[in-house]
Amino acid sequence: MSEDYRTNVRKSSRDNLFRMARVVVVGGGVIGCAIAERLTLERHQVTLLERDQLGCRASGAAAGELSPHSESAGGTLESAVRSLEMFPEVVARIEKDSGMRVEYHLQEALQPAFDEREAARLKATGGRWLDAQACRDAEPFLTPDVLGAVLRQEAHVTPPRFVRALARCASARGAEIREGAPAMGFAVAGGEVQQVITSEGAIEADWFVIAAGPWSKEVAMGAGVNVEVRPQRGQLALLNPGSVSLTRTVFWSTGYLVPKPDGTIVAGSTEEDSGFDDRPTVAGIATLMDFAHRVVPGLGGATVERTWAGLRPVTPDGQPVVGAVAGIANLIVATGHHRKGILLAPFAAATVAAAIK
Repeated sequence: MSEDYRTNVRKSSRDNLFRMARVVVVGGGVIGCAIAERLTLERHQVTLLERDQLGCRASGAAAGELSPHSESAGGTLESAVRSLEMFPEVVARIEKDSGMRVEYHLQEALQPAFDEREAARLKATGGRWLDAQACRDAEPFLTPDVLGAVLRQEAHVTPPRFVRALARCASARGAEIREGAPAMGFAVAGGEVQQVITSEGAIEADWFVIAAGPWSKEVAMGAGVNVEVRPQRGQLALLNPGSVSLTRTVFWSTGYLVPKPDGTIVAGSTEEDSGFDDRPTVAGIATLMDFAHRVVPGLGGATVERTWAGLRPVTPDGQPVVGAVAGIANLIVATGHHRKGILLAPFAAATVAAAIK
């Protein structure tokens, strides 16, 4: 375990008087780390268990765009907008307390339309509408096939840094962060979880939170609870665009092109039911390249610097599951955030914190 996350438990009786509850959080992705950070801010005593390394799965694979209007799914739009509004305060706090920059910045994003039906739909969603010529003036390398686009102000973070900063803040406030420590089961009695079982022994707590992404179903089974969540693979590619450039993120359908400060462009992302196989595939990367070439024809000459994939947690109705588990008084689940885990992390953390008495 790295020094940043070593146990930092405050043992004085005076300090413990201010602690409100003992909480075990299972899962060290962005949702679990955001929950741990928020709970320690409210002086709860937190132990976070991560089976591998912090942020090594979907959280580390994300592009980092904070875009509530793109890929919106039903009831998640309102919570996504609210979560985006929370980011400035959260970022200011964790950058100050962790000493890390998470590279948060505001940016413009274009969502183009390629037919009249899509244009009509996008105009109704709000934002500033740009006609075809205005689109090409804004982004000269866009395809001439574009009919127009919605221009919105959105934001961006660097996900691995965001996750590490959240964990570092939680640790500095007394949380115990255990990497390489999977939850192997739970001891349940009298309608409550008494302990979580790990390879290093049992841990007692007042509350238990399962935030293990697509593995939340497996973890919850250890408490006799069924959580309907499954993995969905999303593949990404890092492009060196050469003489081609973008100054704004470009979204279309489930695809996006995200320009990075160093001039590279992240192309994403697929949605595939591949089980727990998180390896990139020829077909998946080809889909991304076709998208990139269609939207920005000049990217046909770009070089592929890297490819990777992550497993997102998705529920049957596409909506996150955040809240108490029926039948077990002190067990909370926070999963199913699909493509919006980074964006929804502050809102999920606030929701869980509000449920813990």
